[in-house]
Amino acid sequence: MGSEDLTTKQLSKSLPDVAQASLYRAIARLVDAGIIAVVERRQRGGAMERVYRVVDAPDSEHSTATAHGFVAAADTLARSLSVDAAQWAACPDWEPHQAHLRREVLHLNREQLAEFTARLETSFDRASAQETHDEAVTMVVTFATIPAPSDATRDRGEDEPTSW
Repeated sequence: MGSEDLTTKQLSKSLPDVAQASLYRAIARLVDAGIIAVVERRQRGGAMERVYRVVDAPDSEHSTATAHGFVAAADTLARSLSVDAAQWAACPDWEPHQAHLRREVLHLNREQLAEFTARLETSFDRASAQETHDEAVTMVVTFATIPAPSDATRDRGEDEPTSW
């Protein structure tokens, strides 16, 4: 969507390979997660047309306030990461060393988690406040913390870090 306000019909035209029912479900999840918002409603014939806009900074309080919202936000995040990766891999400027994915299972107490999260947020804030210049490389950076019962991660053999 970028910075444009779009209707479902406009989104459908730009995504011809996506089934209409799948598109409607995805839009509903994005709205539930606070990633996009309805900014206008118009009566078109017998139907109500909605206009959507990407929310500049998703409200994490809203998107994670319920289990459903959190799962919808995580699903949207995973799908967005997949789309971003596919676009990058198809780009003529593809340079594998510029992309990095890493997944770790960490074992932190509350104090350590708070410190870890604060350091990451500070790093994000500093990087996003950098002035853009001609030599800047645009990067999509994603960070998520999801508590997992320690027994569940051990049972699945996920104590070892996974890096790609």
